[in-house]
Amino acid sequence: MIDTHCHLLDGSFDNDRKKVIERAFSEGITKIIEISCEPVIWQRSLFLCENHKNIFCAIGIHPNDADKFVDFSNFLTNEKIVAVGECGLDYYRNRIDKETQIAVFEKQLEIAEKFKKPVIIHCRQAEEDAYKILDGHKNIKGVIHCFSSTVEFAEKFLQLGFYIGIDGPVTYPNAKVLREVVKIVPVEKMLLETDSPYLPPQDFRGKRNEPSYIKFIAEKIAEIKNMPVSEISRITADNAKNLFGI
Repeated sequence: MIDTHCHLLDGSFDNDRKKVIERAFSEGITKIIEISCEPVIWQRSLFLCENHKNIFCAIGIHPNDADKFVDFSNFLTNEKIVAVGECGLDYYRNRIDKETQIAVFEKQLEIAEKFKKPVIIHCRQAEEDAYKILDGHKNIKGVIHCFSSTVEFAEKFLQLGFYIGIDGPVTYPNAKVLREVVKIVPVEKMLLETDSPYLPPQDFRGKRNEPSYIKFIAEKIAEIKNMPVSEISRITADNAKNLFGI
């Protein structure tokens, strides 16, 4: 299994980061993508992945920090930086005005195009605008991180060639719409994500999430798709390798 989205540099891991990483690899995870979407941690993220053979990194600006944008192009020449993101639009928290979010999103897509990197898209209650923007960048490939919208929008993003990221909420009892999305999305277009330390699976709600819990996401997808967990793990890992070149 590959955890394609986590935040290991979050402060909640400061006391046991090494053990969390060791536990992940000992429990069947083969690769991890660390998401570094704040300028203050870009260099630390690069240091982390350069010191772990099977940890890679994405660099970008989260939409909630769009007002902190600085050009990160110089990082993208490093082979351990495999994507731009997470970037996108967040109209739920709406900490930053929509115009600024859109402008910074466009800048990051242009950087991704220039360096031929896939993008990791944060999209929360902003599907229509995100879709229109991505539809204008035909050469961009990537994943809609922690998909939380409708079947209709899943189909629209699939038509653009994007993967759909599935996270811990798929295990929540009230996640009926997300489970309908999982039913219609081909496994060949899914990625497994924990978004650690956020969004733990149902059995760990209220606690810190970590990459080793990705197996619970794979198990729920396998149940929904009526497929062996081993197949879900293999196919989604192949998807990650193909998208991110890892």
